[in-house]
Amino acid sequence: MRRKILAFLLVTPLLGCAGTAATSRAREAPAASGHGYALLHEILGQERQVSRLLYIKEESDALETVIDAIAETCDTAYDRLAILAEDHPRLDLSDTGLPREEVRTRQAIAATRREELLAASGRELQMQLLLSQNEALTYMAHLADTLARHEPDPVRLVYVRGLWKELTRLQHDVQALLRHPA
Repeated sequence: MRRKILAFLLVTPLLGCAGTAATSRAREAPAASGHGYALLHEILGQERQVSRLLYIKEESDALETVIDAIAETCDTAYDRLAILAEDHPRLDLSDTGLPREEVRTRQAIAATRREELLAASGRELQMQLLLSQNEALTYMAHLADTLARHEPDPVRLVYVRGLWKELTRLQHDVQALLRHPA
């Protein structure tokens, strides 16, 4: 009986250490990528200007309300992310890490969308604008979620989780307008 107790006392600390090491390794997720934050910052910068389209196009109050909310959210998030980057000098918001071909492709898509939106009016404008906003919100929300899953810094973690929540809410608003146009 003494041998069993002695063996138990000798083995238990070893098991505890091994379990703790395995658990801490499992909890150690790779840090969120600065490229991800740079991508988020870039898209927020583009989307914060979306309400400018409505200065030259007169549309429904419901559409204007949703688009203004998207622009305001993106503007606030863009500025907040810039402040977070100032507090963390290793966070370079100008380096998305994308290959030139990807950057050029994104620019071409943006130019095409801009031309389509400027040429559209009425229901067609509303549909095209809501579809593009749904796509942008989907991407930004998933990017924020991905960053949150790998963010070790508690301040940035709170920021990206809150941003994910707000972008997801806005996406639901956009989808509601797509289902029931004003």
